[in-house]
Parts: sequence; C-alpha cells; structure tokens
Amino acid sequence: MIFFFAETPDGWAIPGVHGPWADDELDGYVQGAVYLIRGQGENMLIDTGNWSLPEFDNSMGDFLIDKLDREKNPLKYIFITHSHYDHVGNAAELKKRYGAKVLAHPLERPIIEDPFIVTRADNITRFGMTPEQVLADFNLKPGESLGLSDPSIIAKYWNFPVEVDTEVRGGDILEVGGLKLEVIDLPGHAAGQVGVYNPKNGTLYSADILHYPSPLGPYPIGNAKAHTDTIQRCIDLKPQMLLEGHGLCAFSEASAFRRLNHMRQQQRDTRFRIPFVLQREGRPMTTTDLVAEVMPVKSELDYPVFTGLGMRRCYAECCVQTHLVWHIEDGAVERVRDDGKIKFVATAKGRDFAVEEYEARRSKDWS
Repeated sequence: MIFFFAETPDGWAIPGVHGPWADDELDGYVQGAVYLIRGQGENMLIDTGNWSLPEFDNSMGDFLIDKLDREKNPLKYIFITHSHYDHVGNAAELKKRYGAKVLAHPLERPIIEDPFIVTRADNITRFGMTPEQVLADFNLKPGESLGLSDPSIIAKYWNFPVEVDTEVRGGDILEVGGLKLEVIDLPGHAAGQVGVYNPKNGTLYSADILHYPSPLGPYPIGNAKAHTDTIQRCIDLKPQMLLEGHGLCAFSEASAFRRLNHMRQQQRDTRFRIPFVLQREGRPMTTTDLVAEVMPVKSELDYPVFTGLGMRRCYAECCVQTHLVWHIEDGAVERVRDDGKIKFVATAKGRDFAVEEYEARRSKDWS
C-alpha cells in the first residue's frame, strides 16, 4: 500500500482517503487523515490512521513509523480527535514506540481504552439512556444490530485499545515546543469529538465535522443539533486553513468558509426534508422510509451495513434519527406506534416549519 504526505505550515499531513464500499470497512481501506505539528524540540501527532490485518497490507502504521523515525523532535503527544477506529488504529503501537502521551476527550476515552464497550449496554447507559430506548426508533428485529457492534468483527479488525494519559476538553491549551494550541469542542459526529486550533497561523484541525452523512451514530452518541452548532462555531472561528479528517482540505479563509458552509447547508437540507416529507406523505413513516426520501441522492459514504440479518443504510438512518430527535425536542415531530412499529409524524408546528422553509427556498432569502 502506497501512501503520500504533504508539508503543511505546521509540519506534515497524510491526507485522509475514505473507501466508499462496505467491503472496504473490513478490508481496512478506510483511512483517517494524520497530521504532525512541529514545535521547537517536540512534536504532536493528531490521530493515527487505520490498522489492518497483515494479509491486507494497507495499514498506515508502517508508513507513519517511517515518517516519525525521520523526525528530529521527540513525539510529545498523540492527540485522538475521537474514538472511531480509523483515527485510533495505530495509537497503541505509536505510544509504545515513542513514549508519547495519548490525549482524548473523556466521552471518547471508554471506547479508546476498551473497543468492546460498543457491544455492551454501558456504552449507552453512560449517557443516561438504555439500549432499548436508543434502538427503539430503528425497529430492529431479534438478532439485528445497528452495525459495527458485532463482537467477532470488533475482535478481528478493531480491537486496538490504548490507555489515555490525559483527558482534554474545549478551551484547554496544549503547549508543544513553544506553540500554544487550543483544544476545540466539535461534538455531533461523535459525542466527545475534539479538534485543535493553532492561533499562530489560523489552522483548524477539524476532525470529522465535514463527514456526511453525520452523525453516523444514534442519539445520544450522535447529535444533529450539536453537529450543526459545531459547524457554526467553526465558521465563527474564521480559520485560515482547514485540515480535515477525511476528504478535501481548505487552504484559505474563503475556501474554509465554503467547505464549512457546504456542510451547514447539507444539515439544513436534511433537517428541512424530514417534516417536509412527513407533511407531504401525511402518514406515519419509519426511519427506513424516511432515508429513501430525505437522502434521495446517495453519497459515497452512505452505504449498506450488515446488521446481523441483512443490509441496512445504518449510517444514513442514524443521521435521520438524530435529526428526528431534534425535531421532537422542538415539537415539530412526534413518535407514534403504528402497525407494531415506531414511526414518526409531523405536528402542526412541523408542517408550518416545512412550508416556511419551502417558501424561503423559492425566494432569495435562502442561502
């Protein structure tokens, strides 16, 4: 496997390449971007990319070690933006090799230290809900899961625990070789996702805030309102450079705004289409029903995931469900039980919201 990297004003980057097919998840082709920040006499690594089985020969580990071995500065920190496997995969190996301290948010720490928690109830109960409450919206059949929680899959492909040395939160300042780097809270895609802002040159390491569909975990692990607030927080920051967890990066304030605004519009469109479709159909609909209408244009990261019995667009359904929860909190949507299933209907407030948003889109007021 051949990787590539590029110099940045702070150090270097290995851009994220994300596989668009379900098989790539298991074969290890899904990569998360990795960034190095050089200070005077010490460095910090942001995320660690994926790990994979030797027969696939496509882990980022060996490539990273080769690059880090060439650095004159010792590695002080390994900063984990969130617990998804394509960001944590090589952390244990790199920590052992370089003696760096692992930093992560307290909400992500349990999964980083014990990947099997995603297969247990305590991954949900720590947020004050039960698995039954969280999964009810998806009408799963006996023996079905929402994806990426099969213990055999975790054991074979994603069991790379690493101890977190220090918990970090938004507003914390990390001193790295004379640089004062600010930790930025970026929840939504993951509950405890964090990024890094270098005020010296206006660079924002934005993790997976521009991954779509997002959130890709059910509420409260994923949170559409929090994600939308995160995007606005980043827009308000006016970064001069946006270095992302996946996909494109932006190298000016104008291009950073375009990237962030594009995601803001995607989430606004997702939020609008839910009550619009419910109002138009005039009938209770499941999350599966809504996905086909709310996301009619299928993005490359919106693919079927094996649930234990069959295939479902789990990530897209989670995105829709987190928006549904937001609408329910606002009184625009209600849960109902219809034909033995949990479904959703638009309230009068939701119908008004859909009409007002639709009219705004027909005018010059929508941007």
